[in-house]
This record gives sequence, structure tokens and C-alpha cells, in this order.
Amino acid sequence: MGGKKTVPHRLRDISIILISTIVLGIVAEVGTRVVIRFQSHSWPATRAVEFDTEIRDLIRLYRRHPFLNTAPREGMRVAAFGKQVSFNSLGYRSPERPAKKPPGAMRILCAGGSTTFDILSANDSQTWPWQMEQILRERGLDAEVFNAGFPGWTSLENLVSLAIRDLDLDPDIVVLYQGINDLQPASYQPFDSQYEHGHAEESLRALGLELQPLNWYEHSLFVEKARELIVGKHDPWQRLQNLAPPEDGVLELPAAALETFDRNVRSFVAIAVAGGSRVVLVTQPLRVRSGSAEADRAYLAQWLLGLDPTAVPAQLERLNSVIRELTTAGPAVLADAAGEVVWRDSDFGDPMHFSGDGSARMARFMADIVEGISHDSGGTGSGSLQLSGGR
Repeated sequence: MGGKKTVPHRLRDISIILISTIVLGIVAEVGTRVVIRFQSHSWPATRAVEFDTEIRDLIRLYRRHPFLNTAPREGMRVAAFGKQVSFNSLGYRSPERPAKKPPGAMRILCAGGSTTFDILSANDSQTWPWQMEQILRERGLDAEVFNAGFPGWTSLENLVSLAIRDLDLDPDIVVLYQGINDLQPASYQPFDSQYEHGHAEESLRALGLELQPLNWYEHSLFVEKARELIVGKHDPWQRLQNLAPPEDGVLELPAAALETFDRNVRSFVAIAVAGGSRVVLVTQPLRVRSGSAEADRAYLAQWLLGLDPTAVPAQLERLNSVIRELTTAGPAVLADAAGEVVWRDSDFGDPMHFSGDGSARMARFMADIVEGISHDSGGTGSGSLQLSGGR
């Protein structure tokens, strides 16, 4: 019996091991924090905690909506990830101003997704719609530009938003800058013309509206440092991404997807014209940058889960062709940003969104288009205006 341990003895040994492990873990955690505190002169947090804090601040900008799925939270202002973002009291990324249009003002409403919202801009005033307003004012026009872009919105959400809120602003000109987000539902199999599958749930995930709480170990600096030594740094943005995009993404959109995009944009134009607005349809550029092609394709794969990233440029160009075709007979005016502007790698912060240089170039291009419309005496407009400058 002397060589055998009784059950109480075994429990005692297990308890000692558990307590020792916990104590060593606490000592390691405290030691790690103290060392970093002396190095950085501030008490540290894990990268996961820092990201979680910032992203939860950012998602206060957004809310769920019964008809739009996701929508701006009116009057909200946040500072996160080194950027300042706000919505005015009407829910637009624009200066605070009344809903009623002042006499003599020319109102321009810019609809679209994150590329209109201009998600990489350092602050509101650096977005291309805001800069376009400043350019038009410098040219002597009493312009008021409302940035109605919202991250993740497709032509469908922009159509609904135009009908239920945007036309209340009585815009003189309505701009639609859309395409890339429509590739998301367009590449879902089987295709869903209502954009519910392959889009609605992805928007909630990407904006962080379904963000789950951190695991307990993600609060530990010791665990984080140990993990980095073993497997390398973890990208916190993966919490908003599907970690394994399908390997069999489609190479070509079905005809029904192009027809649905045509339907949505055609309806958008009809509603805007019925409300008394001139319409500008803008083709959308995309840039797989030479110095970061692999990272850019990975970015596209995460957002457009059903589409092979190598096929994205060609399929976006098919949607741009729909835009061009819709403007050939009027009443919409074409702003062929994808075909007429000579874009550079430096104009993009990722394959979809503008850098500061790109936002400035887009603002000048669109200011030329809008100024041309303001001087056009045709009343309803037809086809593409031939303009120059600012390209």
C-alpha cells in the first residue's frame, strides 16, 4: 500500500499543480505587463482588446434598419483607428444643414456604398463629395452636397434610400456611384435577385454588428506574446472576416445578375427623375496595385466571397457597361470615372477605396460633371456631357 496514492492524495496533488499553474500564469501576466509598462511608459492592453475597443466605438455609427438592413445612426460622431467620422442629424456624412433647401441653392445628393462614403478618408472634410462641394463653391456655385453613401450598400439599398428619405431633401442632381458592392450578391450561388442571400448577412458581419465578445485568453498579454512567438502576429480584422473564402469562386456573373443591376439602376433613375432631379451615373474604377497585388486580391476575396478575385476587374467592367448603356438614351448623364480618368496606384488605399490623392482627383472629376450640368440649358439632360479638365 505504501506505493499507492489514495484518492485524497491524488486530489491534493492535482490541486497543487492547478494552483501552481494559475500562480505562474498570474506572475507571467503581471511580469509581462510591468516590462511593457516600463518600455512604453503606459499600461498596455492586448492587440485584441485595443481592436475590440476601437471597433465597438466605430460600429456606434451604424444601426440595423427594417428596410435597408444597415443604416447610418443619425447625429453620431466617432473617432476610431486614427480617423474621424460623423453623420449629421439627417444621417449624411455632410455638414449640418436643414432638410429644407435654401432658395437659390443647388443640392447634389451622392449615393453609393463605402466608395462614396469614402471610408479611408482621414475625416469628413477629406471625402470626395465634401471636397467636390468646396470646388463648386470656389467656382461660384451655391452648392450643397449630401454624402448619402453608406458602407456595404448596393444599388438595391440606394434605390430604397432614395425613395424613403433622400428625395425629401429636394436634390437638383442625384449621383449614383455604385457597382463593386453589387458583385457580392451577384456572385452568390444560386443568384438571389432580392440580394438577401450572399449580401445582407455579409454586411452585418463586415460592419461588426454581429461582433462576438472576446475570449478570456484574448485579454492576456502573456498569451498574446507567446502566441506571436509561436505562430506570428494575428490580424485582429479577421474577426470581421470569413477566414476561408471558397476556393471555387465563380469566374463570370450570370445574366440574371446583370439584369437585376440594370433593373435597380433603371428604377433609381426613374424615381429620381420623377422627383424632379437630374441624374448622374458613375462607373466605378478598381485597382489591383502592382506593389501589393497579392494583398489586394486577398482583400477582394474576403469581401466578394463568391467571386474568384482574379475575375473581379472584368466582372466589375460588365456592371460598368450596364451603366454606360443606360445613359446612351438619357435621361441620365454618364460620368465615366472608370474609363476617362487616368488612375494611379497611389490613388487607392486598397483595391476598392481611394487614398487622399484619389479622393481629390475624384472630387475634381465630379465637380466638372456637375458644373457642366449646372450650365446645361437642356432641362432634363441626355447622354454623356463632353467635359474637360480636372482629370
